[in-house]
Amino acid sequence: MASFGSGVNLLAVLVAGVSYFILGGLWYSPLLFGRLWLRVIDKSEAEIKEQGGAGPAFAVSFASCLLASFTLASILTFTETLASGLATSLMLWLGFVAASNAAPYFYEDRPKALYLIYVSYSLTGFLLMTLILTLWS
Repeated sequence: MASFGSGVNLLAVLVAGVSYFILGGLWYSPLLFGRLWLRVIDKSEAEIKEQGGAGPAFAVSFASCLLASFTLASILTFTETLASGLATSLMLWLGFVAASNAAPYFYEDRPKALYLIYVSYSLTGFLLMTLILTLWS
């Protein structure tokens, strides 16, 4: 039986993590959901830039994408097919990302559109990384 992290293709992890990060750049750009996101959080692009610049946020985001990619790759070593990998990824997203992020939105009366923007990005990213990690391995 494999142990967590063994048999992981680190180059695939890097490519999947970078892909997830790039997806985030597109997701929160004016091309996709950037304008809606700014409207929902009631901020302007200038206000976002004033919060310390993009550098620290990008660094944290990039590191998070790499960590998510490595963790997902480690878990996917226990799956045998693309279909089982996608099902595993979907269940991880549903059980951990979607579920754990739902409560704060209801307790804090945060905009539901913001929840949908965040969790749909994660779902799309998880599935994208799963495709890369599964097909590359």
